Amino acid sequence: MNNSNPPLEQMEQEDLLNKGTGGKPAYIVRARQTWYNLRFKKIPIRFWIGVMVFLTTYINYTTRVNMSINIIPMTKGKSKKTPECILEAANQTQEQYSNTTTQKELPDFGPRYDWDEQIQGLILGSYFWGYTILSLPAGSISEWFGPAKVIFWATLVTGIFNSLCVPASWVHYSLLIVCRFVIGALGGLVYPALQVLIAKWAPPAEKGKFVAGLMGNTLATCLTWPLVGAIITASNWNWGYQMITIQIVVFLIIFYFVAADSPDDHKFITPEEVAFIKEAQGASVSKKKRAPPYKEIFTNLPFWILNILHFGNLWGLYVQLQSVPKFMAEVVGFSLKESGFYGALPHLMRMFFGTAYGAIGDHLKKKGVSAKVIRKSFILGSHIIPGVLMFSICLIGCDWMPLLALLTFSMAINGAAVLTNLQNPQDLAPNFAGTIFGIISCIGGTTGFLVPAITGIFIKDHNGMKEWSYTFILGGGVYIVTGIIFILFGSVEEQSWNRAADEQ
Repeated sequence: MNNSNPPLEQMEQEDLLNKGTGGKPAYIVRARQTWYNLRFKKIPIRFWIGVMVFLTTYINYTTRVNMSINIIPMTKGKSKKTPECILEAANQTQEQYSNTTTQKELPDFGPRYDWDEQIQGLILGSYFWGYTILSLPAGSISEWFGPAKVIFWATLVTGIFNSLCVPASWVHYSLLIVCRFVIGALGGLVYPALQVLIAKWAPPAEKGKFVAGLMGNTLATCLTWPLVGAIITASNWNWGYQMITIQIVVFLIIFYFVAADSPDDHKFITPEEVAFIKEAQGASVSKKKRAPPYKEIFTNLPFWILNILHFGNLWGLYVQLQSVPKFMAEVVGFSLKESGFYGALPHLMRMFFGTAYGAIGDHLKKKGVSAKVIRKSFILGSHIIPGVLMFSICLIGCDWMPLLALLTFSMAINGAAVLTNLQNPQDLAPNFAGTIFGIISCIGGTTGFLVPAITGIFIKDHNGMKEWSYTFILGGGVYIVTGIIFILFGSVEEQSWNRAADEQ
């Protein structure tokens, strides 16, 4: 991020360092010295806020995806069919395979419960029910109480309930469902709060990099599955939960000292950086606390076009996040370890591509390319090409190497979402970006349980390549259609109701 702040004079540094430290413990003095050393080295505070955006999304997703791994050693194994691609390979080599095979029993990693597929589905889906419900008011809550405060307290309570999942499981699965519902509801507060935080901190020329920080969720997907699996293997599934809670505690300590609701509220920021951010943002961002103009929002065409775009992106994301590992294990024939690794690989590539897209978007903006051209041209990467690649999966069959390549590239290029649906709320109304993102997250979040439900219908009678192709065709179609709608009707213009209250 650019730093346009002039270096502090030595006397000014000493004055700032000594101010208010009389009688303070030595660790406070050392902390202030550390921060002002960073200032002297020209690292702006807003850079660290961007780091906090990344770490927040990382922590948020660890509690979202850990259950997919934790539930495996918590439940009793059942028989399963041999994957179709394994049978096909066997027929080609004239080897004999029975139609069914018995799944090996997992070692004892703690109590195992006789939860059928329906119960497991309720446990896994309970997060998304909570997430969807509380996403709706999340932006307004963050705009009123402050985004950093909302993130801190939501994450703190999430850590408590994450640890409570262990004793809840001992008592009854319904209590585990309640815990996961609460965790999901609190998680629904976080992304809208981050949109508010970005609106308060990011100069317009740097918003691409800030929004790219939302890609921390992809790193969480990549690391949580293998890390939780390794912890469980080394101890038991109890520690699969506690490891996540330990990460949350470390994050909260860092976040408490680094983050603030706005530049005006930060303890260590210089007046020069505050002035730089305010001047760059101009009048588009207000300090006033006011009720969101819901009537204007819900009757606004650009808002609904953004809704459609975000829904399409989340549909494709959840096909990858929830369905692809299952497809790789049950159809292609990968082991659980291989499915987790190859299922995480596309998300890792999405993080790298998303970060690069953010920097490219900021560079193009500095070169004078309009926001309209940037948003609509990058729809090609966030929606159109991923949709075409998802269609192409149906033509590959059981050839796993090109299949994996298509899945990985589809997810990687979708990182362009940092310049399309993830950034468009900042275009339309930076004062209410959190409210807008909360609403579109509520509507788009329904894909978290729609995608697996529809996939379940497709594979109900037979779990093969043909049936799965319907999931990929539908996903590709949703990607492409929603992207085209935004290209034709989407807007990047600041809406009049963003500043209406300031003009009264």
